[in-house]
Amino acid sequence: MDSDSHITEVFQRELTCAICLNCIIDPVTIGCGHSFCRPCLCLSQEEAHTHVSCAECRKPLQQKDFKTNITLKNLVSIARKARLLQFLSSEEQMCGTHREKKKMFCDVDKSLLCLLCSNSQDHRAHRHCPIEVAAEDHLEKILKQMSSLWKSMQENHRHLQEEKRTILFWGCYVHLREKMIRDEYRKLPPALQEEEKQHIERLTKESREIFQQLNTSEAKMDEKRKQLKEMYSTLMEMCQKPDVELLQ
Repeated sequence: MDSDSHITEVFQRELTCAICLNCIIDPVTIGCGHSFCRPCLCLSQEEAHTHVSCAECRKPLQQKDFKTNITLKNLVSIARKARLLQFLSSEEQMCGTHREKKKMFCDVDKSLLCLLCSNSQDHRAHRHCPIEVAAEDHLEKILKQMSSLWKSMQENHRHLQEEKRTILFWGCYVHLREKMIRDEYRKLPPALQEEEKQHIERLTKESREIFQQLNTSEAKMDEKRKQLKEMYSTLMEMCQKPDVELLQ
């Protein structure tokens, strides 16, 4: 038993992400050979101001289009099912009415049922499926939501960077335009100084209004970035919950 326990412990350790220290979600393997949760790597890149390094060996992370490690994903699925079945086999999880193991998930009531309960009058018309199948399907749906959300985050990031560049370019343009105006008026009689002043004032007023619009747009994009990241992190936390909690 000690040997079996040690093997189980080693197996679980190999399925642990070194970034979040939880069971790996949607595992991907990077160039150095180490594997992590896809969401963890995505968030690491999102938060890093410089290049991201492997959490295991510290080698620089090169690629951005991570590929799922199918073998590791299957092992994680097996481990999750084993933990779920062990949990459902406990005395506390037995059906209180029929003293049977709960094997079915009711999609309507979001409840765990034994076979007899699932065929009862209260649940007969509801949609049911084995608990482990329901848990895996639910996890895959959340991962798809996260994938879609990540694409939105990347698109928002591109727009935000474009807006920052626009603000920078506009500042350079205003500075250059003001310099050109002053250079032109230096060639003209001093009597036109008042006209020059008015010209500069108009330029300053217009540039201030445009800067305000650009800064407002940037602030909205940045707020959206924070909201998307918070939603992504929330879904990631959901994926790390035990399957029973994930369903209910």
